[in-house]
Parts: sequence; C-alpha cells; structure tokens
Amino acid sequence: MSHGDGDLVQLATNALQAQERISWQLGRSNTLGNNESVSERVHACLDALRSQKAGLEKSDADFVGPYVDEESLLELKQLTLMHTPASVNDEAREKFKSLVERALKDQCKCIVSVTLLTCPWYELSQRERGEQAKHNILLVVFCSNDNQFFSPANTHVRENASVIDLGWFCAVELCHFGQALCRGRTRNLEAVYNRDGADVYHSSHWMELKNNLKYMSVTGTPGFLEACLGQAVGGIAKKRKHGGMKLREGATIFEICASLRLLQHAENTLSHGASHSEIDESSLSSVGAAALAQVKVLYDKTDVVTCKQTLFDILMRWTGELRPLANAFKAKLGKQKQSETDSVVGEWMMKTRLQGKTLTPQKFLSDEVSKLQELMQKVGGPVSSMKAEQIILVAVAGSAMYNLNTPTSDIDYVVVYSTPADTLLSATKKIPECYESRGTEKTVEYGAYEARLLCEMLLKCSVVILELLFTEKHEYASPLWENFHKIYSIQSMMKGELPQVRVEGPRRDFIMAVRTQDSGEWSRENILTKLEEEYTNLREQLCARTSRLRENPDYNVCSDWLMNVRGLK
Repeated sequence: MSHGDGDLVQLATNALQAQERISWQLGRSNTLGNNESVSERVHACLDALRSQKAGLEKSDADFVGPYVDEESLLELKQLTLMHTPASVNDEAREKFKSLVERALKDQCKCIVSVTLLTCPWYELSQRERGEQAKHNILLVVFCSNDNQFFSPANTHVRENASVIDLGWFCAVELCHFGQALCRGRTRNLEAVYNRDGADVYHSSHWMELKNNLKYMSVTGTPGFLEACLGQAVGGIAKKRKHGGMKLREGATIFEICASLRLLQHAENTLSHGASHSEIDESSLSSVGAAALAQVKVLYDKTDVVTCKQTLFDILMRWTGELRPLANAFKAKLGKQKQSETDSVVGEWMMKTRLQGKTLTPQKFLSDEVSKLQELMQKVGGPVSSMKAEQIILVAVAGSAMYNLNTPTSDIDYVVVYSTPADTLLSATKKIPECYESRGTEKTVEYGAYEARLLCEMLLKCSVVILELLFTEKHEYASPLWENFHKIYSIQSMMKGELPQVRVEGPRRDFIMAVRTQDSGEWSRENILTKLEEEYTNLREQLCARTSRLRENPDYNVCSDWLMNVRGLK
C-alpha cells in the first residue's frame, strides 16, 4: 500500500472510529428516547463507513457473478424477436453468435450453446412472422469460470448468479442447466431437442450431449411428466369454488398454446416414445388433433373468448386421458429413466467444465491412516463412510478446545471434509454440505462441514470456526489444513499476536468457578455485574482505537485454498 493510500485509510479509520463512538454513546444514552429513525441512520452511516474503508484498504474482494454487456442487447433483442427457426440462415447465425459473445465477453469460460426457443403451437395461431416470433426466447448455456463455480460464496448468492433472465434472453450456467434438465425442465429439454433451424450455435460439447442423451431418458423421468401435466393445467386454470377447474381470467392465447405444447411432450413420451420437435398431426391423438385444428383457425376467429374456452375444454380432456398413462409409466420406469439421465448429464457437465484438465488427487497423511479411520468411526454418521483423503481436519471442540472441560463433559468433534471434485462437477442435484449430531443424551457430538461451507463461515467471521485456525492441537490435520493454518497464521503475526484459544491461569480459574459455583461471590447477579463492567471497558477500548484490523477477511485466500482443495491449483 502506497503512502498516499495509507493516509486515506487512516482518514477513513478516523471517520469510522468517530461514528463508532456516536453509535456507542447513542446506545447508552436516553436523550433521544426511542427515536428509531436516528438510530437507523447512525447504523447505516456506520455500515457505509466500513464499506468505504474496506474499499480503500482493498479488503472488499468478493464473489462476482457473470453479467451481460447491455450495449449488445438492443440489437440482439431485435434479432431474436424477428426470426422463427425457419427464417434463421447462416448470416443470422453468425450475427447471433457475435452478439452473444460480445454480451458475455470475459464473463465465462466458454459458451456451450445458443438456441432460439419458440412455441410451434403459437406459431400456427399467427400469420405474420413478427407475431409468431413475439414470445421467442434466446437460451444461452455458458460455462462459468472455475473461480466462480468453486467460489466460497454463499450457495444462494452463487445460484442467483447462475441465471441471467431478461424474459426474451436467458443465459444459464452449465451446472444450473444440467440440474434443471434432470429435474424435467421443459425449456431445457427443448434446447437439446430443438426445432429445425433453432440451433443457432453449438459447441462440440453440446453436440456430445445431443448425441448421448436419449429423449425418452429425460421425458420418462417422474419430474418431467409431472411438470408437463401439472403446469399445462396450473399455468392457465384456477379452481372452481365447488370443485373442478376453470380457465383463468386473463389467460392468453400464447399461454394456452404453451400448455398444449407440454401435453404434446407428455403424449410423445407415453404413446410414441420418441421426440417430435415439430407438430406432426399424424402422431397426435384424436383429442390432440382437435386442439390443433382449433389453434389453426384462431387467427380468423372474432370471438376470442369462446375460442379460448373451447381450447381449454379440449386441453382438460387431453390431460384426463394422459394422467393415468403417466401414473403407470412413472411407477414402472420412472426411477430407471432418472438414473439414465443423471448419469449422462453428470458426465457431460464434468467433461465440459474440465475441457481436458485433470484433477490433482487429494492427499492425506498415509502414516496416520489407521488413527484417522479410528477417529472417523468414533465420530460416526456419514463421516464414518467417507474416504480418508476427504478428511481435512478432525478437532475436539467445545469446552475441551478451551481447556474448560470437566470429567462429565461430552466429546464434541468438528470435522472439515471435502466432497470429491468429480462428484461436485457431475452433481445433478444439491449435495449436503453439513452433517450434525447433537443432543443432551449423546456422549459424542459432532458437526461436519464441507470445505466450501467452512470458508463461507470464516468469511462471515464465525468465532468458533476462526478459533479452529489458531488451535494447535488437533486430532488430525491433513496437509491441506496445515497449508491453510500457515497462511492465516503468517497474516495474523504480521498484524499482531495470535489469538489465544486455550484458556490458562487466572482466566481459566475464573471461568471454571463460574461453571461449578453459583452462590456468594459467584452468584449469577454478581457475575452479570462483572461481565457488564468488562463489556463496557472493552467497548470503550474499541472506540478509542486509532487503528483497526481490515474490515473483511481475505476472500482471495479462501478462494485460492478452496481451488487447491478441489485439485485445480
């Protein structure tokens, strides 16, 4: 940090400390009564000053998700809403590709596919191409950068960054796309089994998925069939007061056509076992053909309300015919189809992300393997069935970590483990990151945390997790943990002494007396008075500081270590 930057940080520190004193005094004073407005402004100012100092000292590094370049979107939107699959030529494809690449430039590892999603049923209800393309969606599947996919950031934050949905434009991260496909998301299936001309751009990885994934594997999953039948009705209907369903007021022609498209998917699976990306009238059942005939004459009808109701009545009959077939199919083949889909999509996601990279195997202390396996069995639960190389740390936490345990204290373990990178890369559903077993009747309790969750808790300054970094005596520590411990220890020593976790001397005597005695000098009232005095003194000291630690933990240290854990550093 330059001298000028240091001066700015000191000025920011002075302002922040002044605001800390205002906040502290305001909390102790009754001069403003219960004026919540003033209190809220004081705390908002405190947060803003912390953010300002973090920016100046460069401790504000955080997860940054992909975003689109808005300048590219206007032309891309015009292109998307003027074409049907039949009108997309090579020149248009090149234009689509160029604009998508510009929109996502430097935001991802690669673009996997670009597909123009349309509804063929709605197309048949309109005559003008502009009207036919009115509800088009340009679906982009992209592969995020490794530091984004393996980020220590909160799961919800990362999931929100996995989709950029503007209505007509939807960019979906590879993992999010694959998991939704395995859950039976119709839009994703239509991207793979698209209409002629709708495949605007495809990578070699995308073609691999199209070649290996069977249509029936996806459409035969319980999730897909249930989504088709449920959403076909739920998207346009509402319950009648005395039972049954009626057409929702305000339901549009496009929504009704989209529901018919869902039923066509279900019928393809249950009656034909094959994909029909276009509408093949000869393959439709009589009720499906009746719906198609009604859609084709919509453009010439003046009584739109009656036409909608007629289509809704046909749709409900079609759903009624398909429901028992779907129930029988799910009971017989549902699990098998789900397994097939998960396997193909999972392997595809991993190969697409790695792009030829190899993962470095996880290491463990081979000379301690017997001790480690014994510990894993002692902890029990899911930990006992993990592989030795997955275990990063086993520590005794709770009172024993602080040297405050008594003969009757139970054993409380904290386990840090890593999910194998290939499991994460091929996961078609969420993987648990935390296992806990606690209770008053248990003699052995534990909390087992996946490496990413550990990093998230560190970045949130979880006191117990931070203390694990500075506790020297662990039951087992892998080379990965030793590496993490050294990094944090060196950084801490540069700023001052390492925090003391294990309690010794008079402080231990005091705490043990509080634990074991409750009268006289050690009554709860006297203890509370003493603690309030210590708390007040500590707050006064904190408010009087002329320097502060960095406002945020080092995100990049956690991110780099996590990449190392995954075998990608």
